[in-house]
Amino acid sequence: MDERLTNIEAQKQAQLQKSDALYNNILTDIGNLYQQQQNYANQYQQTQNDVLDKQLAFNTGLIEQQKNIAKENARVEQNKARNDYNAFINPYGKQAESLASQGLANSGLSETTRLGGFNTYQNRLANANKVMQDAITQYDNDINQARLNNDVAKAQTALEKLKMQLQYSENYYTKKGDTLQNQFNTGRSIDTDYYNRYQNEYNNIQNERARQEAIRQWETEMNEKQRQYNENMAYQRERDRIADERWAKEYALSRAKLTSSGNGGISLTGGSPTNNGNYQILSTDENGWGETNLTQRFADGSVAKVYRNPQGELLFWDSTNNQWVKFGGNSRGNGGSNALGGRTSGNQHESFR
Repeated sequence: MDERLTNIEAQKQAQLQKSDALYNNILTDIGNLYQQQQNYANQYQQTQNDVLDKQLAFNTGLIEQQKNIAKENARVEQNKARNDYNAFINPYGKQAESLASQGLANSGLSETTRLGGFNTYQNRLANANKVMQDAITQYDNDINQARLNNDVAKAQTALEKLKMQLQYSENYYTKKGDTLQNQFNTGRSIDTDYYNRYQNEYNNIQNERARQEAIRQWETEMNEKQRQYNENMAYQRERDRIADERWAKEYALSRAKLTSSGNGGISLTGGSPTNNGNYQILSTDENGWGETNLTQRFADGSVAKVYRNPQGELLFWDSTNNQWVKFGGNSRGNGGSNALGGRTSGNQHESFR
């Protein structure tokens, strides 16, 4: 894989790890806050219950004090009743003095009077005891009511705690859910962003490779064309060399014939597939140019082969001036007027040059 793509993937993973770490810290903080809130709810309930228990203990203590007071009052009343009864039946007590003042000394108490005094004594005892029992019963009821109120208050405190915990739980799961959703959305956004970066870089790399391949193919094609050109040029030079050698041989042969015949002109004889009277056509190319058995001799002693163009004109190639010249002239000094401008005409019969 290309290093640029590897770097993008590594950057994406690093960014995802950074994002996950951030959101994990947020989730940890949310969890810690939730636990603190739960602890607070528990502490709230415990504190409220402690206050209620102390209030109950205080009220119960007061009621117990009232119970003790009622018991003490009953005891005092009972003692007073007993003392009064004893004084009533005592022959030396207040009752005896009262009788003596009335002239009834040593007369004693009648049985009926004694019974009445005892009944009064018993009634006072019973009444004192009843008052005490009624008070104790009321105080016990007050204690039970206080305990009931305490239990109700504790139940109310437990309900308040439950409401708090439910609110805390709702907030916790809402924040946790939102955080997890944000974490997911952030991760997806990071993944999408780096996916697009990856694809863009991948496309750039592919385009770069395509350009490099196109350049390579173009260079290969150019090298091949250059090779073919060099090969063709070498082939053409070899053909020119062979043609020059053949011309040199023909020229030597023509001079030999001219010398032997004593004719200073140009020999028009020679074998050929085509005979046109005064000269012969040895071969014809696809453009209608024909190679003849004629040659053109220059003043410097060099010679050139003569060709017939499609218009029937006899021409030879002047390599010194790089142009075609009509047969019979000499572009190298004495036949320049017969030049045809070889660079234009020569392109039509390259195979014979």
